[in-house]
Amino acid sequence: MRRAFTLIELIITTIIIAVIVSLALPMFSDQSGGRLSAAQHRLWADIQYAQAWTIANPSTPAKIKFLSDGYTIEGPPDAGTVRFNKNSFSEASGVLVTVTDVPVDGIPFNHSGALNIGLDAAEPRIHLSTGIGQESIDLVLQPTSGQIRVEKAIGLP
Repeated sequence: MRRAFTLIELIITTIIIAVIVSLALPMFSDQSGGRLSAAQHRLWADIQYAQAWTIANPSTPAKIKFLSDGYTIEGPPDAGTVRFNKNSFSEASGVLVTVTDVPVDGIPFNHSGALNIGLDAAEPRIHLSTGIGQESIDLVLQPTSGQIRVEKAIGLP
């Protein structure tokens, strides 16, 4: 009658448990940095798309309007609304959007891709966060050139 496990059986069992734990652990960790990065990259790309569309089609300029959980692009025929939730853009689910120095009716672009908000206007700031006091990223737009600057805040390297 056998009363103990062999060393090989213990090693194989330990390896199987380690593999299962290493696969399951990321599901339980906070992915807010990844969600913020996804939101930042999507918004950055869509701003550049709106600028390029307006340069190519100055008679129908693009405009970006912001929501608390996303934004809407107006102008291009294939434009639409991006929401940072499970139904629209799940990679950035839960990211919140707040804006500063953005016109109420959104950010319009001109024929050169710059912001059509006036030369003396303040730099519009789009604040992406995972909640109050959490990690955040700001996208700041230069009004005269349309260039985008990224500023990172709490919790990000």
